[in-house]
Amino acid sequence: MHPNEIVINDYVDDALAPAERADVDRHVASCAECRALVDDLRELRRAAGSLDLRELPVRAWTRIERAIQLEARHSTQNTQNPPKGSSLRVLRSTSGWTWLAAAAVLVLATAVGLRVLPRAPRTDAPANPPGVAVSIDTAQSVEAELRQAEAHYEKAIKGLEQIANAEQGALDPQTAATLQKNLSVIDQAISESRAALRVEPTSEPAQQSLIDSFKTKMGLLQDTVALINEMRKGNEAGTARIVSGLKPKG
Repeated sequence: MHPNEIVINDYVDDALAPAERADVDRHVASCAECRALVDDLRELRRAAGSLDLRELPVRAWTRIERAIQLEARHSTQNTQNPPKGSSLRVLRSTSGWTWLAAAAVLVLATAVGLRVLPRAPRTDAPANPPGVAVSIDTAQSVEAELRQAEAHYEKAIKGLEQIANAEQGALDPQTAATLQKNLSVIDQAISESRAALRVEPTSEPAQQSLIDSFKTKMGLLQDTVALINEMRKGNEAGTARIVSGLKPKG
């Protein structure tokens, strides 16, 4: 049996337990199709890591949402009328759109992963500039970088929220309540970091706290989308794996 897409993804991300990783190692060593898939995902990860910051068009999120909806319909059809061929080809035919969405989110998450740090003084600056001028310039530079990072994270989060909200009816009430509580805790942390930055715009702890909160919210929304996909496909193991990581926060 081939590993499912969540296991393969965790394998590429080095997130599996040693015993589970050893099982996948043995399978990949003997399965050319899974080995090719792993190579493709590693190349995608490498390419994403080399990307410069880019603006993602709003229409891209609409396409991803439509893709997931199509995948859900195709998955239902294939469950009722299983196509002929290997199990891996069936997996790819029923979840290809999910991989497209996951890849898009991975690329975006990597592209907007900015580290907000004060810039070093320019080498071509006038000799012995006034200390106050340097301080103001540095503060403005840091604030500009933070605003840019915040804008990109907010767009990514908005896109993921649109997808998650459109499909949230697939979740059981308890899981939906846990997700909502976790999102509320994260939103509170974001609000507190923003309040701290209004008082002290150049505070590195507050800057990092804000970026970390954005990353946490993106991760939770990605888990929500992945959970909905697994539930729609009837993958109990994949569903349980994701739900086990959704512990209440706060």
